[in-house]
Order: sequence, then C-alpha cells, then structure tokens
Amino acid sequence: MFCTIRARRSRREPRRIGAAGLLALAALVASAHPGRAQQQDNIIKQGQNIFKQGAKLLGLATDDAPPADFVAKSRPAADLDFIPVFQPPPEPERKALGDDELKAMKGELDAVQKQHDALLQANSPAANKPAEEAAAKKKPRTSAPNVPSAQQ
Repeated sequence: MFCTIRARRSRREPRRIGAAGLLALAALVASAHPGRAQQQDNIIKQGQNIFKQGAKLLGLATDDAPPADFVAKSRPAADLDFIPVFQPPPEPERKALGDDELKAMKGELDAVQKQHDALLQANSPAANKPAEEAAAKKKPRTSAPNVPSAQQ
C-alpha cells in the first residue's frame, strides 16, 4: 500500500517543479523587459532591485505612496536621531486645584452620589420586595368554597 501511495505522489512532483520553474522564468523575463533596460541605472540608484521590479510587473509589489498632507504636517521637519519611547506627557493647560476647590468638588460629587443612591433605593425591585411580602402577609386569604365530599 505504501508503494502505491508513493507512486501517486511521484507523478505530481514534476508538475509542481515545472510550475515553479515556469513562474521563475516568467519573473525573469518580466524583469529583463527591454523597456525597463533603459531605467536599469535609475533603478539601482533608487535602491530597487530586479526582483522587486519583477514583482511589480506581476502585481505582487507596489510603490509606497506619499503620505497625506495632515500626516506630513504632523511630522517633525528634521529626522530625529532616536524615537523617544517614554516621552513625558505635556503639562496641563490649567493650574492645579487648591484644597478648598477640591473639597467643594468632592462635596458636589458626594451630593450627586447620595441623590443617585436614593433614586436607586426607591426604584429597585430588591428594595420593594420586603414591602410586597409584608403586604401579602397582612392580606386575608380567601378560603375555597365548601365542596360536598363524596364519602358522606
């Protein structure tokens, strides 16, 4: 059984090798196109190589587009020697609050918190449940009507 499986695989390998060779030949022919030969000196100066040009012709590579205007404006004019990783944040525009201002703000926040807690307690189903249970206990139960028994 192993011999038959191995024999089947060996039939496909020449096709794969041939397809890879054909693709490499197409890339080589595309990179050696006569129209591109005049630009070869310019390509080397730009730092591009023959493989990238071949990939461009096959549609596998692209040129980098220039950045948008807002990106170019936000970048510094000169290249930085290094990129700061832990750059300190900018200073806040307004001054720090004093002790009396902090206490006043805390009092306002506490008042709002108490108001919200009161609303929550008033409208919470869990808070209303004990009151509903107490009302149900006080309500008299109605007895079932007298049903004559079959044994009498």
